[in-house]
Amino acid sequence: MIFRLIPDGRKAWPVVLSCALLLLAAVWAAPCPAAGPWQSWRPGLESARFALETAGPAPRPELVALRVDPARFALRLLCAGNRGGKPRTARQWSREFGLTAVINASMYRTDHLTSVGLMLGRDYVNNPRLAKGQSAVLALDPLRPGADPARLFDLHQTPLAQIKVRYATLIQNYRLFTPGGTNLWRRADQRWSSALVGQDRAGRVLLLICREPYPMPKLVARLLKLPLNLRAAMYVEGGPEATLYAKDGGRELDVVGAFGSRPEQTVANTAQWPLPNVIGVVPLP
Repeated sequence: MIFRLIPDGRKAWPVVLSCALLLLAAVWAAPCPAAGPWQSWRPGLESARFALETAGPAPRPELVALRVDPARFALRLLCAGNRGGKPRTARQWSREFGLTAVINASMYRTDHLTSVGLMLGRDYVNNPRLAKGQSAVLALDPLRPGADPARLFDLHQTPLAQIKVRYATLIQNYRLFTPGGTNLWRRADQRWSSALVGQDRAGRVLLLICREPYPMPKLVARLLKLPLNLRAAMYVEGGPEATLYAKDGGRELDVVGAFGSRPEQTVANTAQWPLPNVIGVVPLP
């Protein structure tokens, strides 16, 4: 700081103090850096919304994301098949089993219990068979010390046998892109609400949903461009069954899919559908 001198040689402290106050006021008045899209619920749990289109008729498509740190939260597979045979809404799953967040685990068969793809738990086998064409496997409940608590594998890169010896819980679904970032969805007529599960390069798991029916090739392309830093992602459900729910303290997130592709169909569905198999998030002790 520069001190000015008055004619008798004394330091002009009032001037210095005034300058300091002006400088401090300027700092306070300066705009703060824009906060990122992520809103913290608690350490290890964040949510964000990303616009997929900035023009066009309402409702405009957006991606809702819940980012989970597996070092602070455990991810669990819960199935109606070994819990009374009764599918539950995401809110019911959350309340009954103390889950902070819930998303679809996978698509299911007409019995409303069995997953379309492979689904194994430590103490329960929902579906022991691999589904053709589904190349993503979310692995939870590690069997070996030091293994990542949650890992999204690509079966074109890692054989199932290698995953089975490392993890007790396996959930198979369609992958969205290759490890090199090649979009695997090409049909523009594949347009619906979508629930997705991804993993970023820091190992965090992302629970994602787009309520508005949106072409899958465009959705995957947007995912790869958004600041999510995804290393892998899989499709878990579509249509009105697609659900992302979270509740922690006074915060609540509730997003469900739409009946169809027309705007009135998107608005019409606001209710959670019963789900037979879900991925639940619980805080670690």
